[in-house]
Amino acid sequence: MGSLDNYEFCQRYMTDGEYILWKGRPEKGNVFTGQEAVLLPFSVIWLAFSVYWEMTALQSGASCFLVLWGIPFVGIGIYLLAGRFFMTAYLRSRTFYVITNKKIIIRQGNRMRMYEGRNLPSAEIVIHKNGCGTLKFGRMVDARNGYRNGIAFMIENVADVAQVQNALDSMDR
Repeated sequence: MGSLDNYEFCQRYMTDGEYILWKGRPEKGNVFTGQEAVLLPFSVIWLAFSVYWEMTALQSGASCFLVLWGIPFVGIGIYLLAGRFFMTAYLRSRTFYVITNKKIIIRQGNRMRMYEGRNLPSAEIVIHKNGCGTLKFGRMVDARNGYRNGIAFMIENVADVAQVQNALDSMDR
């Protein structure tokens, strides 16, 4: 698929009188969130312990079961420490956003999600250090008879978040 037809996918999902207000894709590069402050130390500890387990099992002559038992945990540690950044970059390279006057269409690889404009939850805008922004569309989540905010979907790491917000404001609701 060439770069000119990356957004043609949305044409078949548009109705009569529907037109594109904005289209874009996430910028390259990782965005560090508050979640990273917890995940990075956790992943270092996880990986260190699982490598220690493997080394101890190998050096002590433990059974093959114990040696094999630790391998998935080392793999998880490597993914948590570094692999998830590569996965995020890969997914962003395959993500396209389209805002029409009636809905938001998000294509990520072969998956497509559509959100009707009249049913959009409230949005929070987060401006990142790189100057890009993310719109987080919230939903209420039942947390044992109490409600708290969750994230329904996001338009992530876009260069001009103000244009996205203007497009959202121009939607027919």
